Amino acid sequence: MRIGILGSGFMGGTHARAYAKVPGVEIVAVSSRHLDKAEKLAAEVGAKATTDDRAIIEDPTIDAISNTLPTNLHPDSTIAALNAGKHVLLEKPFALTGPDCDGMIATAGSTGKILMLAHVCRFWGEYGSLVEFVHAGKLGKPISAVASRLSQLPAWADWFVDPALSGGAVLDLSVHDFDVVNWVLGTPKTVYARGKEARPGLWNDIQASVDYGDANGLVEGSEFMPADYPFSCGLKVLCEGGVIEFRFQAGGASVEMGGGSSLTVHEPGKAYPLDPKPGDAYDNQIACFVDCVREGRAPTLGTPEQGRLAVRTANAARESMETGAVVSV
Repeated sequence: MRIGILGSGFMGGTHARAYAKVPGVEIVAVSSRHLDKAEKLAAEVGAKATTDDRAIIEDPTIDAISNTLPTNLHPDSTIAALNAGKHVLLEKPFALTGPDCDGMIATAGSTGKILMLAHVCRFWGEYGSLVEFVHAGKLGKPISAVASRLSQLPAWADWFVDPALSGGAVLDLSVHDFDVVNWVLGTPKTVYARGKEARPGLWNDIQASVDYGDANGLVEGSEFMPADYPFSCGLKVLCEGGVIEFRFQAGGASVEMGGGSSLTVHEPGKAYPLDPKPGDAYDNQIACFVDCVREGRAPTLGTPEQGRLAVRTANAARESMETGAVVSV
């Protein structure tokens, strides 16, 4: 299986290193606006470097593409890749808007190619075990879910600070948590959110209350954390019969810097750890995509529909922060 990677930044490198671990996968080419960045990653994984995304998209020897370009470029590049006969693993968030998501979904359907969203939390062992435990009903019905993600502003690219390119933290960062809470509780009805802008349109600190009808969700996200504050995330689900909670704190400002995590079930009178599903989240995600392509089957995790719902939920939160109103999803 031959792979092309659009983008040689932090996520492009993460995808490339994960592909390099999969037997029978060859990384053919990687791209970047800056040739030196592409050349550095290409040398690491045995690929060729280019500044021309279109050359990778149109290469007839490439079977599938990982698209890690800035979010505003997702629709055009993904649709072009699907129309060129490539399967696509697309980094989150899916797109800046719901209609852009719809266009990519329609193209995947008309071309018969696999389109999978890189919502990596769905492949993170602790999240997976937690959601499976809740859905098995071992603590009764869920009452509420609280998800958080606290970070410094990403330092590996400048486009994150332009809301027209990234959507700001409400979309680029907290889309993880909107997706996770949707995974636990289902399809949201309304969102009410408050937050703070780093500058007009760049919502980088948010607290969102999400109504699921018979359960409630709360999402906290911030890229205002001070220097040296460790990247932190977590998910706590309160059920009729107890609580299950995942906590993670990195050893530094970025998620890949090691650190510590816990996954604990609290029932009346007792608490006990729960084992996470095995494997590195990024490795699991890439392996899933490769298996889907090889076996000709659609993914069940990171589906386009899941990605679109996460974007719709995040954008409802943005609209609520802008208007002060409760917004339907």
